[in-house]
Amino acid sequence: MFMKKFCALAVLTMSLAVSGCGGGLVDEKIPVSTSAIEGNVRKTLEEFEKTGQLGSGITGLESDINGIQLTDSAKAETLIKLLRELQGLTKPADIKAKAKEMISKL
Repeated sequence: MFMKKFCALAVLTMSLAVSGCGGGLVDEKIPVSTSAIEGNVRKTLEEFEKTGQLGSGITGLESDINGIQLTDSAKAETLIKLLRELQGLTKPADIKAKAKEMISKL
C-alpha cells in the first residue's frame, strides 16, 4: 500500500517538475536602428568595391535594404533596383562601380 502511494506521489512530483513553470519561448522582435542597418549595407558594399567580387554578403544585403524600407522607402527602392543590377554583374570593374554608386545612395 505504501509503495503504491509513494509511486503515485513520485509520478506526480516528476510530472510537475518536468512541466516547469515557464511560459515557453517568446517570439520577441528586437528593433535595430536604421543607422546600424545602413552601416551593415555600407560595410558590405565597401567590401565589394574593394575586391570587385560578390561574396557571401550579397545574401544579407537585400534583407538589410528591406530594413531601410521601414523608415525610408524611396531610398530602399533605389537600393533594391541597384542591387538587382549588381547581382547581374560579373566583371570586377563593373561590380566596383555599382557598389560605389550604391554607397553614394546611402
